[in-house]
Amino acid sequence: MSEPERFWSRPEWRGVGYRQILKRLHEAMRPATYLEIGVDKGHTLALAQCAAIAVDPTFPLDRPAMSNKPACYFFRCTSDVFFRERNPTALFGRPVDLAFLDGLHHYEVLLRDFFNTEKHCRRGSVILMHDCLPFDSYVARREFGETRDRERTAQPSFWAGDVWKTVAILKTARPDLKIIAYDAPPTGLIAVTNLDPASSVLEQRYFELVAKMVDLDLADAADDYYASLGVRMSETLDDARLSLDYWL
Repeated sequence: MSEPERFWSRPEWRGVGYRQILKRLHEAMRPATYLEIGVDKGHTLALAQCAAIAVDPTFPLDRPAMSNKPACYFFRCTSDVFFRERNPTALFGRPVDLAFLDGLHHYEVLLRDFFNTEKHCRRGSVILMHDCLPFDSYVARREFGETRDRERTAQPSFWAGDVWKTVAILKTARPDLKIIAYDAPPTGLIAVTNLDPASSVLEQRYFELVAKMVDLDLADAADDYYASLGVRMSETLDDARLSLDYWL
């Protein structure tokens, strides 16, 4: 009989919820422009009080998400189609100040979303990425419909996908970036700043970087991955800390 697959887990995150962190960053940064990939019901989009671009293939909105904004552009399409056919900088008339990437939970898609967004940012802009700190192997499964190890998780309805690999790629391929990880439940929040819109490293090395991660399992990489991030307690996110971390 073959041995069972390795299963990795850690305690669930108990910090401030990711929406609260996003709200705090909106308040502190006061962005003039906001881009969101993966809008779902509009709960995070509603936090923005500036000109916004929202990209989602379905838009199942259940609350007003644009009444507090001077302009809000909705694009019902995938992020790849959006970046191929549209120019966020041209739509806004200026760079993207704050972005929240929460689209398809596959690492190669988030990697494309990251470098396509960075092209339209300035150095002090902030790109936020959701679901990159899964707390067990089941939550980090590649496909939503995969049921193996379902009985071994405390949260069988959660799905972060394998987007943690995107952050691992950024850590190695783009050491110039400033990456901050927050212990925001349920599956963490990553903030990236010190951006370089002129960088083409990720795009040029895309297939190489993606290929290196295909067979990497969280059970084998988790210890080094989390140690490299130095995950922060989100409850300490006060004005002094924000001023040190971001270009405020």
